[in-house]
Amino acid sequence: MKKNFLLLIFTLILQFATAQETEKALAKRQNIQTKLLEAKALLEKDNGKLWGKPIWNDSIIVIDFDSSIYSLANLPNCKTDNDTLHYKTMERNSLVFVNTTQKYEGKEYATVLNNYLDDKSATVIHELFHLLQMKSRKFKGNPIEYLDETNARILLRLEYQALKNALKAISEKRKNVEVKNHLKDAVIFRKERQKQYTKYLNDELEIETLEGLANYTGFALSSYANKYEKAIEEINDREEAKTYTRPFPYATGPAYGLIFDYLNIPWKNGLKKIYNFADIYENMVLKSALNVNKKTLKSAKLRNNFDEINRQEIAREKEQKKLIDYYADLLFNKPTLKVAIVDIEHYGRTFNMNGTLTLNEKGIVYSSIKGRDKSGKNFGNFYTIEGKNQLGKAGILSYEKEGKTYFVFPLPSKIEGRKIISEFYEIELNPDWKAVKQNDGNMEIVREPEEH
Repeated sequence: MKKNFLLLIFTLILQFATAQETEKALAKRQNIQTKLLEAKALLEKDNGKLWGKPIWNDSIIVIDFDSSIYSLANLPNCKTDNDTLHYKTMERNSLVFVNTTQKYEGKEYATVLNNYLDDKSATVIHELFHLLQMKSRKFKGNPIEYLDETNARILLRLEYQALKNALKAISEKRKNVEVKNHLKDAVIFRKERQKQYTKYLNDELEIETLEGLANYTGFALSSYANKYEKAIEEINDREEAKTYTRPFPYATGPAYGLIFDYLNIPWKNGLKKIYNFADIYENMVLKSALNVNKKTLKSAKLRNNFDEINRQEIAREKEQKKLIDYYADLLFNKPTLKVAIVDIEHYGRTFNMNGTLTLNEKGIVYSSIKGRDKSGKNFGNFYTIEGKNQLGKAGILSYEKEGKTYFVFPLPSKIEGRKIISEFYEIELNPDWKAVKQNDGNMEIVREPEEH
């Protein structure tokens, strides 16, 4: 009798837990559907007015960290509760857990993580813009290495300050002349910086066109109540990053775009061109070339918190040198594990853009990164260990040489079958690949020769 009673209690508890889990899953699906439909309504309301082409596309997938995926598109082998939202568990290694565009079952999709849906549709619109943008032209999104140099960071932060001043003036409904004066200061710092680092200009404008315009579009068409305040918040977030080499366009794109729109400047001219915000300012706002000399630069610095920015960046330079010395020792003086990417077009990488470090001409260190082979032709997959993937603790170097991409890892602590394990990372090798020791104490991941 007692045994049957206990069994009944256990069954009831199990049924209650299952019901709760089902209710939670239903609520999650309902929330995802609501967020996608909200973004769809915003983009259908725009109906192509912003860029001349409609941005909404059903080819968007929401990814949750339990490997479930959701879409308004009817993906193969999906379930649905209402013929509106479709869902299933994705196949292993089929998609990377990141906001981006990626191929799934032969078709290109915008992908958005579930925990990014509560931002008034900004991220959904950002990624859908990329999907539209890719149909017109592909832009390079490489990190801009010089932006970790102290002088460059100071000039960029001065530009940020001037842009924040302009956005604040708009938010507080001040006169247009004040907005234009702050905008002029921003372009003074921009022109000075780009003049000093001319060789990087083309790559800088490409990533700014790629990510800056996408972030601007997400802000402009979102349902944020005060988009100027949100743009200021975005600048503050990107300014606090340890590196500026890749995050900067996420700050500059929304700022310049929203300011130009406020001033009724017809600055958008399709999706095939590279956008240069300094040129747009000179041609459409100032209507002449902006002359930057020592006097104008000094005056602009006094208006934009130069003393404090300079003090902070000089102090940071000392810490940066310690980091560079640490990684030079870890990845060049000590033994390492190296591997070449054979099929770079089908090797997915996701990383924390705020956790990178440029090692002069030697490459970029990623403190938090995941790599995924999509073709079976590369060495395998890897990831950095959560909680230990911070600058100054460990990192993985990536560099280009003779048209090939290489990864360099600190030497692992052990190898178990196809798993290479370290305190800071883990690698899972594909079949026919192995780690071999070199005569100099370093290791390399190589493909095993085929047997004949």
